[in-house]
Amino acid sequence: MEFEINPQRQAYLDARSKIVLNACPGSGKTTAIARKLMLLQDEYKTTLSRFSGIACLSFTNTAKDEISNKYTELSGDYLGFPHKVSTIDSFINHYITLPYYYLFVKNAKRPKILDEPGFLNDAWKGRFQFKARNNQLICFAYPPSSIRFESDGTFSSNGYKPSADKVAPDVFKNYCIALKKWQVQIGLITTSDSAFIALSLLRNQPKIGNWLALRFPHIIVDEAQDNSAVQHALFDRLVELGLVNLEFIGDPYQSLYQWRDADPGLFITKYADAENWQGLDLTDNRRSPQRIIDCFSILRKEGDPAINTACSTDMKLPVMIYRYNETNSPLIVQHFDQRCMENGLVDNQIVVRGNALKNQMLGKSADQVPWKSDLPYRIIDAKHKFEGNEIKAAIKAIRSIVVVLIGRGKEMTDIKELEQELKTDNQFNARLLNLLHDLPSFDQTISDWTTSTQTFLKERLELTESVNFEQKERSFKGKFDKAILNEPLKDHFKKSYSESRIPITTVHQVKGKSLDSILVFFNEKKHKDNITFSDIESSGQAFPSEKQRIIYVALSRPKHLLAMAFPECISEDELKAKFGDTINIVNSEELEN
Repeated sequence: MEFEINPQRQAYLDARSKIVLNACPGSGKTTAIARKLMLLQDEYKTTLSRFSGIACLSFTNTAKDEISNKYTELSGDYLGFPHKVSTIDSFINHYITLPYYYLFVKNAKRPKILDEPGFLNDAWKGRFQFKARNNQLICFAYPPSSIRFESDGTFSSNGYKPSADKVAPDVFKNYCIALKKWQVQIGLITTSDSAFIALSLLRNQPKIGNWLALRFPHIIVDEAQDNSAVQHALFDRLVELGLVNLEFIGDPYQSLYQWRDADPGLFITKYADAENWQGLDLTDNRRSPQRIIDCFSILRKEGDPAINTACSTDMKLPVMIYRYNETNSPLIVQHFDQRCMENGLVDNQIVVRGNALKNQMLGKSADQVPWKSDLPYRIIDAKHKFEGNEIKAAIKAIRSIVVVLIGRGKEMTDIKELEQELKTDNQFNARLLNLLHDLPSFDQTISDWTTSTQTFLKERLELTESVNFEQKERSFKGKFDKAILNEPLKDHFKKSYSESRIPITTVHQVKGKSLDSILVFFNEKKHKDNITFSDIESSGQAFPSEKQRIIYVALSRPKHLLAMAFPECISEDELKAKFGDTINIVNSEELEN
């Protein structure tokens, strides 16, 4: 594969020491990283010991696999020992937390890293009775899964300190100390806990960092805009302990994980710190034509470097705008499906913010909650993922359900350990696939599906006890209408993909992807979780909000076709004033045809 060199790419390939690379959407940063790995591997063959290498870390398994695959595509080889391509979390767990946990806490159980922190909420129940000022238990307002260590050793709930008028600060602190002490002692820790433990170990046991800087004298961190304050502090500490070459690569405009500790401001601070860091840019977009770039560039700060197209293929498809109302959303989805098929676009997605709008798109009036147990809802979700070809996600979802059912009566910690063991059991995973395939049909009424699925699970899993979804018997305040029990389940729990199997997902699920097309539905009403027409604007000199960054990520995914759907109250004049006269506004007659 040919790798095109331009001055910006060359500057990055030549740079050494401490680097921050600000890479715009579609800039080919994965290709640039893979190319640099090739250069560094050759360079270090003669300067490093055979036990020292490069660590290339990214935020997700998908992203790190893309780097490995791109390296193989460019070089025709695999990047093996002594080098390492990994996720940040796995790197921290494998090289610091797990091997040196005994130095952090004495006589503790061997730690397990929890994939789903929500598990802690059940495991913690009834252990300690810390109460808020309203005399309610703190663990309900600030669940254990939300509590995390901050880099300075204090505690927060999803990054926020609770108001003193709701919880006395000393009570909240004591609750967090008791929770974390219990977690650490029994070895049930989250990835956030692991990062803090690793930072503490580097601070108190510097030889660990000295050794790690020798083992990996060059570390590249991809998607670094999503690093937490603790992770930044950890890498800063490694530099203090001898790490010479450290690269942060990302795009702060694509940081979407503040709810999961991401702090893009720290990436920006390092980029601007010319005294200690080399700030570099990639501003050529090789994915999208200029008309798509111009749409998401509306959200950039004033004075930011312009993003210019460098894509090699332009199908000349105009930006397509829909105007939806309470009834025509399914027609919009059908029209988008048809345009994708007509133009041979195969990698397509529809994204939406909020279940109410998603239900409206699918022609579903409202959420119904016919069961008290969460099991049937999770089973339906797993089946929809399976039908939508999200096989890995479907197996993960059904595995967590099955493990709870076959582990009934066991301690929560034992159930979690069993789930960890079964992850790599290929025979068990094959059984899960068959189970997903054979689940009772959604054509049945909700009542019949409830009975048949409860029986199916008991027999298929060879359970000694019956499964009970706790079906409701009475209608309740609009959340449950008893009449639906005699209606097909598929009418009330619709699949999360269109008729031509275009997935209908959230923006977070398309982050990092390069798609042929995307249809983004915008909400009508303003809400902290909604994205609206008025959100598409520059924030001036201020860094855009997370809501604006969500829009930025969504609009920057497609290679060929960008489509947006706005509520009908947004006029054509407003749309053209925002996006220009070249957009194609689809009228109602076109939707009907």
